[in-house]
Amino acid sequence: MNEKSFSVRRFAMSDVSNIVQLLRIVFKKDFSQEWWNWKYKSNPAGFWGEKGDIWIAENQNRLVGYWAVIPEKIKFGSETVTVAQGVDAATHPDYRRLGIHKTLMRKVCSDAQNRYDFIFSFPREVLYKYRLRHGWKGLRIPECVKFLNYDRPLRNFFTNNFVVWSGRTALKAFQAAKNLFPRLIVKNNKANFVEIQKINRFPDEIDDFWKQVRSEYKICLERTATFLNWRFSKYFGDYQIFIARSIQNKNIVGYLVLKRTKILSIRNVLDIVDLHALPNEDKCLLNLIDSTITIAKNEGLDLIHCRIPLWHRYSAILSKKGFICLNHMFKLLKIPQPHIAFYPLSKEEIIPKIQQWFYTLADTDYA
Repeated sequence: MNEKSFSVRRFAMSDVSNIVQLLRIVFKKDFSQEWWNWKYKSNPAGFWGEKGDIWIAENQNRLVGYWAVIPEKIKFGSETVTVAQGVDAATHPDYRRLGIHKTLMRKVCSDAQNRYDFIFSFPREVLYKYRLRHGWKGLRIPECVKFLNYDRPLRNFFTNNFVVWSGRTALKAFQAAKNLFPRLIVKNNKANFVEIQKINRFPDEIDDFWKQVRSEYKICLERTATFLNWRFSKYFGDYQIFIARSIQNKNIVGYLVLKRTKILSIRNVLDIVDLHALPNEDKCLLNLIDSTITIAKNEGLDLIHCRIPLWHRYSAILSKKGFICLNHMFKLLKIPQPHIAFYPLSKEEIIPKIQQWFYTLADTDYA
């Protein structure tokens, strides 16, 4: 084996410490073996492990490449099916441009085709373009934000005061113009008065809530109590979880998950990671969004950020509360935009149906 050659094989549990070290190098994050075990082995949708789904590349017993998928339960039409999410694609910086990622991706997809209908992922820009060239299909994801401070975020991109002033003026004018043509008529709801509580874990009764909510969606990740408590565990980030209960009967009518983060070089950002309410409970959603705005203002943050399909009613509600889509601005500034990529594994034509996927930040790769 020469200096830059590599071989590939299935993952073994003895590889975990080396995998974590590779991910630390590639992503520059403080990953741990405990985190890896939680993400993969504790996944409530299952863990294939040494049976497949995870492949590594080696050079002289040195781990230099890694790609994996994890199973996810989704509502697909009237059924609940298991699909795969591609995660943690990593190639050591010293071994790039050798075809490692392409080889590992083929191995994983070959393993996965007997268990899943399709694979989806939220790849970085360079990987997204690469995957489109190799049979994947993609959708652009809208980046929606509410500015609480215009100047500080704009100064991350522009130093000229006039440009910052012009950007601030244009953004304010855009939002004002949108408000002249309201798209939203708030639906009547059964629980006009709600009590919003901060919690540490989702209660089991969230399953009954989700059975009612999922009827609104044709395709979405199944958000059971087991999934939510795994997804929003301490191993995936520092989350704030809120549920809204009807004052009248104490039933759950909505929930909200928040997380402090950064977008590009903008640090003072609050993510709406997940947001749901019962059908016809738009006023509950407005209350949850108002609570988010209050929290962000009290913490002195600059932006509130979320991802919601523009075709969905939630997008209109967010627009009413001052959120705007930045995709055109990103394109103008040549900033990479987020995408979701799909690779079909079954004979059924799935890709056209993906346009109906309801997603939030909760769907994206869990770092």
